[in-house]
Amino acid sequence: ARFDITELAKVGKNVLSVQIHRFSDASYLECQDFWRISGFDRDVYLYTRPKLHIEDFFAQTPLDETYKHGEFNLDVDVVNANNGAGDFSLTYQLIDATDNIVAEETKKAVADDKSNITFSKQIANVKKWSAEEPNLYTLVLELKDNKGVTAEATSIKVGFRTAEIKDKQFKINGQPVLIKGVNIHEHSEHTGHYVTEELMRKDFEVFRKYNVNTARTSHYPQPEMFYKLADEYGIYVIDEANIESHGMGYNLSEGATLGNNPLFLEDHMNRTISMVERDKNHPSVVTWSLGNEAGNGYNFYETYLWIKERDTSRPVQYERAVLEFNTDIFCPMYALPNQIVEYAKNPNSDRPLILCEYAHTMGNSLGNFTEYWDNIREYPLLQGGCIWDWVDQGLLEQDENGTDYWTWGGDYGEKGTPSAGNF
Repeated sequence: ARFDITELAKVGKNVLSVQIHRFSDASYLECQDFWRISGFDRDVYLYTRPKLHIEDFFAQTPLDETYKHGEFNLDVDVVNANNGAGDFSLTYQLIDATDNIVAEETKKAVADDKSNITFSKQIANVKKWSAEEPNLYTLVLELKDNKGVTAEATSIKVGFRTAEIKDKQFKINGQPVLIKGVNIHEHSEHTGHYVTEELMRKDFEVFRKYNVNTARTSHYPQPEMFYKLADEYGIYVIDEANIESHGMGYNLSEGATLGNNPLFLEDHMNRTISMVERDKNHPSVVTWSLGNEAGNGYNFYETYLWIKERDTSRPVQYERAVLEFNTDIFCPMYALPNQIVEYAKNPNSDRPLILCEYAHTMGNSLGNFTEYWDNIREYPLLQGGCIWDWVDQGLLEQDENGTDYWTWGGDYGEKGTPSAGNF
């Protein structure tokens, strides 16, 4: 979340107080199966922006139809809070891994309250980004005022790749891929939901060691560092909106599933929009997910349509849509091997099948994995899935003798306290 306190802050010393509520009406949309831990679990910081600043930018970097050259399309919104006074210039540079500038351009514009500037260029023989070869370029933006003074500069890593559904298969850079994925919660045995960069890097290194190529952010967007590391290490990300309301059920009738309740449309839209707008420049994000176990209905039709208009470069999936129009991928959870084979053999099947969850290993070892993968490798429409889940979500404690042990939900509260089992 982001809060604008410009009108509240005064020159000099300020006191900022934050009140945290354990539950609210938003809790109905955050019914994920994990520890119910309250408080700050991500970084909190204050920042300021100059009056002339880059409000937002979208760097779209697909490959051309030959999958050989890169198409660089940059859309930048510039805001001028100086009552529109003064012109400005905006320069971009695209720099490869050897520090060579492969593209750059400057445009001047009249400083209205809000201006939009676009750049387009083809990058010949581009170094492509994929899980196997996560080639990255550095994009630098510099905004100068009418006196030539730099008002703001920023940079990000970008990657050239195409993610698409073509010939009823999910393809990266024109080639079908097998999703060897995991579902991952934000979890540390020491700090609960707060995860350090060090632990994230450890996860990514183990991903690579054991041939995991995909992470589904179950069931909310991860911290921003997660995506930077996914770009760097070459991990495909199924980015999932912070929407889960399975406690309300899936019935489409009035008062049941929130996915079909107009009172919750704005909440569904806000959570979807914030995910897409924050993460849209990451090459690792190859699929958007509308949420998890939240029914289907009008609200999810609207979030799907908004994404498809905002971002044409990625497919969208949603498990509860099943085979309705608002999922580009059939992504069931815990479908049996014979069921996915039945789908693969059906001549009317019109999209790839990627299991959003399967091989449930929480507190257990996974079984019949060979049977799944024998089928996945045999049928082109079957393209893998994401194991549930990445690591045990136990919390590290010590008993009275100082011996380490890992807790579950039943270990907390007074005797007889109701427990959700694992949590």
